[in-house]
Amino acid sequence: MAGKNPMDIGNTAWSAWALRVANVSREKSVGVAAIQDDGELKLSDKLALERTVLAADRSLLAGVRTSLNFIGFGFAIYQVLRYLQENSAVTFMRPQTPRNFGMFMLLAGTAPLFVMMIQYHKTMKRIGTKSSVVSNPYFQMAFAAVLLGTVLLSTFTLNILLQ
Repeated sequence: MAGKNPMDIGNTAWSAWALRVANVSREKSVGVAAIQDDGELKLSDKLALERTVLAADRSLLAGVRTSLNFIGFGFAIYQVLRYLQENSAVTFMRPQTPRNFGMFMLLAGTAPLFVMMIQYHKTMKRIGTKSSVVSNPYFQMAFAAVLLGTVLLSTFTLNILLQ
């Protein structure tokens, strides 16, 4: 037993139980992608793939959270700077400073999330998931955040062009 890998549990009752638990937990999880089962993977390899999928999901959700924070902060700072600019007796910034800072924060929130969505898609494709990434609710949430940032950036840009 000294040289054996503790994760290599073979075809014991324990391995069958652990595989059933992993499959049931995957079925009950909303966003976890199903992994192709070639039959030649050991239980430890299947669980490693599962951890990889969960790590990719966590990374995508962290990107969504950060992106929404940047977008929200950009909108808030735009409103604050515009209010200060309109109600201040002394001119302390250029007239386009609130707009430029707000647009920068929107772009800083939207562009990296778009890149992260592409990276997530490539990761899921590389590990061989059965389902489409588009059906994943985490990916849909990321898409909604990118869409929100794009709409706000477009609104800012159209406002600039129409003035």
